[in-house]
Amino acid sequence: MAVAKEMMGCSSFVSSSKVFLNSTYGFQQKQNRFLFVKPVWVPMEQKRRVHLRKAAKVPVVAAISEDLIKAEAKAVPAQKEKAVEFKVTATITIRNKNKEDFKETLVKHFDAFTDMIGRNVVLELISTEEDPKTMAPKRSKEAVLKDWSKKANVKAEKVYYTAEFTVDSNFGVPGAITVTNKHQKEFFLESITIEDFAYGPLHFPCNSWVQSNKHHPRKRIFFTNQPYLPDQTPKGLRALREKELDDLRGNGKGVRKLSDRVYDFDVYNDLGNPDKGIDYARPLLGGEKVPYPRRCRTGRGPSETGKYMDRIFHVVMVTHYLSFYAFVNSNSRLLMADMEAESRVEKPLPIYVPRDEQFEESKQNAFSAGRLRAVLHNLLPQLKASISAHNRDLNSFSDIDGLYKEGLLLKLGFHETVKKLPKMVSKLQESSEGLLKYETPKVVSKDKFAWLRDDEFGRQALAGVNPVNIERLASFPP
Repeated sequence: MAVAKEMMGCSSFVSSSKVFLNSTYGFQQKQNRFLFVKPVWVPMEQKRRVHLRKAAKVPVVAAISEDLIKAEAKAVPAQKEKAVEFKVTATITIRNKNKEDFKETLVKHFDAFTDMIGRNVVLELISTEEDPKTMAPKRSKEAVLKDWSKKANVKAEKVYYTAEFTVDSNFGVPGAITVTNKHQKEFFLESITIEDFAYGPLHFPCNSWVQSNKHHPRKRIFFTNQPYLPDQTPKGLRALREKELDDLRGNGKGVRKLSDRVYDFDVYNDLGNPDKGIDYARPLLGGEKVPYPRRCRTGRGPSETGKYMDRIFHVVMVTHYLSFYAFVNSNSRLLMADMEAESRVEKPLPIYVPRDEQFEESKQNAFSAGRLRAVLHNLLPQLKASISAHNRDLNSFSDIDGLYKEGLLLKLGFHETVKKLPKMVSKLQESSEGLLKYETPKVVSKDKFAWLRDDEFGRQALAGVNPVNIERLASFPP
């Protein structure tokens, strides 16, 4: 009965709520079509609470979720564009000269002073990747070589310097490095090692002289020890490698300086010296008829005879044809040889060789010592006849072998004469206590009869001064 009265008492509310319930039921049916869930009947009071709760919360949740999605969509690209910067350390190895003259020492101290006020050595890393905006290789911020002025007086053969580069996480793998020398004096750069990258240290083998930007304004470029074929070269390095190749080839113009690093070639037109006379004229080698040999181009001007012959050639050709014909016949040898003859460079002036190909100090000293030793060996008979206490001929190979083991006993009074010879001979005299000894050749150091065998004779012939003279045996016996 209580339930019946309650239902009768609430009939008006039920009737007034039918429309709302019917509309709600229709809305639920539309949702069920998409959710594939059967509707569930709920008592009226609970249903009203559920409906009111949905009506109150659904719009708020939807608004918050849309704002969050928009905020996340804006925040994600900003995180991708922002790159993290970090520092990497470079170790630079520079080789000092063993001997410096007064001028070089003065310039060295001047560079140490100017380094403190900003005239220093500047480095820059170049990536193998291109910048998508500029389509140019990515570059780091410039770094300065540290403590140059503090280490200026270090006497060690190799001096190690450091530098710090600032790069970002999108920089990629470094493939090259540029070096700018703002000092007055050149220096020999041996190697550069970059550390603190995630993929390990990078090594740049340089082994080259870096000139002052006062004489060579362009930056020096060095590449890593990673070789690439032309079609496999990264995009960021292609233009740099082509530029470096063009600099090494040269353009065939201008006079070469001793500090240049250009490997362009020219014909041999300086073998003779026509300024001394026609007997010193030499033909041209390396032209169209004789393509080889070739030499490094120096760009020196023509000889005085060449200038004179060129003027006479044009004057006679213009004035009279017959005179020109007679002139050519009478001076054909001189014309053919020396019309394009280049002026010569005589000692003590040095001839042009690319700077990196010039002898180092240690190699120059070894070459000078070997040259002196070769002169002494060639003068062996004269030396033996003049300075030996026992003047006798070399009758057997054992006598020659004794020169390396025992040496030559010098005459009395010849010590003062030896002192006037170069320092090397004086040192030999002092160390051997009156004996002039020679170093044992490597060929006979282990086996003194090795040079008698056919294989050693063939090896020496092939490694000789002119192995082209060797011919194949046509018939046997010869």
